[in-house]
Amino acid sequence: IREGPSDLLIATPGALSKVLKRKMLSLEKLLFLVLDEVDTLLDASFIDLVKDIVQHVFLKDVVQQAFLDPNFEDRDLAWDPKAQLVAMGATLPKGLSQMLNESADLSNFTILTGSSLHCLQLHVEQRFIRLKGGEKVAELLQLLKERGSSSGAVIIFCNRARTVNWLGYILEDHNINHLRLQGEIAADTRAGIFKAFQRGESDILLCTDIASRGLDTIRVELVINYDFPLTLPDYLHRVGRVGRIGSKFLGTAVSFVTHKWDVDLVRKIEIAARKKSPLPGLDIVVKESLRTKKKF
Repeated sequence: IREGPSDLLIATPGALSKVLKRKMLSLEKLLFLVLDEVDTLLDASFIDLVKDIVQHVFLKDVVQQAFLDPNFEDRDLAWDPKAQLVAMGATLPKGLSQMLNESADLSNFTILTGSSLHCLQLHVEQRFIRLKGGEKVAELLQLLKERGSSSGAVIIFCNRARTVNWLGYILEDHNINHLRLQGEIAADTRAGIFKAFQRGESDILLCTDIASRGLDTIRVELVINYDFPLTLPDYLHRVGRVGRIGSKFLGTAVSFVTHKWDVDLVRKIEIAARKKSPLPGLDIVVKESLRTKKKF
């Protein structure tokens, strides 16, 4: 930024919000704002930062000032087209329409989706194993032992960082080479861990949902949900790490079902898989709000 204007800026919400508040950067001439992995950017961790950034992009105040102040000088700026917002993701979150309503006219937005939006990949086998919590470790070890020498890599998902660490100690006790990836690890270290996984230094990645979005790998043959995900979007993202374009493996997702509340999600997943239909409840709010211009 200090070296001069750039045509492209890639930033995290926190870093961009910080430089905007310090007035180190102006978005007045911005043409496109792209929110990649928008469902993640609109969760509780980032949504306030993203709202702040979007408010810097949609220059309502400048346009209003041009109309109200006869001495307003920079009328060219006021009549320049506003920046185009592009929100991209494998799922469209409920908070998207609410955030956009605060900054723009929703009737000006167009939703472009593929026919497979919110659908499970048909070539990926979905398996659910009902078992007690105390049986999960033994089942996991058995699945790992069944892998052949030509098998692809494995990603094991847990819901908490402490579970990743605890399970990692168990794998170490069984001399199972693995890598761990969770949010308590520094960002630069996490990047190095994933690169090591990509290079094949280990065929087993033990992680939280931090690895379920935005990380592309064609090495994975098996996803294991050691902890069943808490939401359908989380499930969709996790199983999306396997069977990706360019992979030689069709892929399998195995989920341990332990709690009563897991069963309800499993039923919805099984019905969607049989009907080859989208997972329920993921995009209703967005579509309704765009259609009715509903205020939240």
